[in-house]
Amino acid sequence: QVAMQTHLLLLLALLSAAAACGSQNEPTPSPHAFEAAGAPEDALKLGPPPTWHTDPARIPRSIHLTWQHDPATTITFSWSTPAQHLDDYEPRAWVVPASLVDHTTAEGKMPFSEQWIATGIGSTYVTEFLGVVAIADVNAVWHVEVTGLQPDTEYVYRVGTWKALRRELGQLQAPTLSPPRRFRTPPAKGSREPMNVILAGDSRDGTAMIRKEMSHLAGRKAAAWFFNGDMCPGGTQHQWDDWFDAMAPVLAEKVLMPVQGNHELYANVYYAQFALPRAAGLAEEWQKHGWSVDVNNVHFVGLDSNTVVAVQAQVQWLEADLKAARADPDIDWIVAMSHHPMYSAGNHGSTYRMQDHWAELFDKYDVRLVFSGHDHSYERTHRIRGGAVAKDGPGTTYVVAGGFFAPPYGAGEEWWTKTSTSGHIYNWVDMQVEGKTVKITAWSGDGVTQLDAFELTR
Repeated sequence: QVAMQTHLLLLLALLSAAAACGSQNEPTPSPHAFEAAGAPEDALKLGPPPTWHTDPARIPRSIHLTWQHDPATTITFSWSTPAQHLDDYEPRAWVVPASLVDHTTAEGKMPFSEQWIATGIGSTYVTEFLGVVAIADVNAVWHVEVTGLQPDTEYVYRVGTWKALRRELGQLQAPTLSPPRRFRTPPAKGSREPMNVILAGDSRDGTAMIRKEMSHLAGRKAAAWFFNGDMCPGGTQHQWDDWFDAMAPVLAEKVLMPVQGNHELYANVYYAQFALPRAAGLAEEWQKHGWSVDVNNVHFVGLDSNTVVAVQAQVQWLEADLKAARADPDIDWIVAMSHHPMYSAGNHGSTYRMQDHWAELFDKYDVRLVFSGHDHSYERTHRIRGGAVAKDGPGTTYVVAGGFFAPPYGAGEEWWTKTSTSGHIYNWVDMQVEGKTVKITAWSGDGVTQLDAFELTR
């Protein structure tokens, strides 16, 4: 098994460099961006159509939310459909402020206005490995970015398609849409209001366990989920569909920001699933491999740690990104995420390519927290600076939480280890940010046992 993983890691050096989405285009801002919180003059109270699923083959599946731009004012919806008869398919997102929705009906009756409609793009792709077709089945994915949202506001949405609005009848013609779901935008950048996010990684073939634990996972307070990779065993479309289905109660209402793990072997399929920020400072082929977003007073950075080539390719952009964030008065915290751990006493151990190329940058720009997985256990380091335990002053705390129901690994201990726990009861992390304080709580997979708790302050 180790030999096979090593072989696949070497292959990823080529795969990561060649990885691309099914389309190099990204969703463009809607011309119907929100400009006011109130109802526009053309708003209609639509009557329900005979069915919301006119064409069962077009029912949106694997719906999930990401950010490509400012999280307080934009959101991107992604979903898939069978790749059949798509010539007239126009992907649409219908997004309405929750305050204007009639909640007296079972589903929640959404008023309709062109101002509340955004359109996007689609792409088709097959499953490739090293540029060679591995599975010839054609898949279709759709991305719609909505802009002009209000910060700290709840919205109700449906995604899918329809042919036209029959204004005289007060109905949509031939709609095939998702059920209405909710999401909430975070406050504007720089806000010091309390915020929770969930950090998790390494689910692989654990979708049965995810479904078992979903009742408490979906109820967790969180502005977003950040996932450090290895969502699927290998990353075929069938595996992605199963993972999205298991995670649906979370992903339909919470933003998910992921990074690629070594088990996302079919990289083109992975990058086709997600509409991620494009880092302008990276070469075109790497622009979605490294990303960053500002949520409240936290600058989150996602990194591709899979190969030496990938790590080196991101160095120049990473330094510029961290430098800008550290100089930003609205940002108190920088949190980085990658799949591989820079320091780990677990089965796989530390990742030296990251120590060689990124550790100095984390020290230089005062990155206080780095989150990763890969080892299916839980571990927290002492504060580290300059390759040693920081005796005084700031340092970086490295957290390994790779136990989101992947096969468990045992715990280890090295000079950097503050605490560690084997992955036999699985794990995920809740991060609460309150201005100048970050509170981290690591939980068992069932959310019952507290594995670790600590605070960072500035």
